[in-house]
Amino acid sequence: MGHEARQLHLFFFPLMAQGHTIPMIDIARLFADRGTKSTIITTPLNAMHIAESIDEDKKSGLDIHVKTISFPAVEAGLPE
Repeated sequence: MGHEARQLHLFFFPLMAQGHTIPMIDIARLFADRGTKSTIITTPLNAMHIAESIDEDKKSGLDIHVKTISFPAVEAGLPE
């Protein structure tokens, strides 16, 4: 029975504020630069702000991704 090497995959879920998102992206980049698959989980609105820089990271060969999850604003009584 052979053992297959498995790549470590880290998920980053920053607090939904720019002051937390930017450092979390930097940390995800550092891990991705060292061969770890990195996925940043964020809302669609925040994803729009970081998509361009993450796309550049992907073009440079980093294994970094953005996964969006919906934010239940209406259900919580908040504006969309």
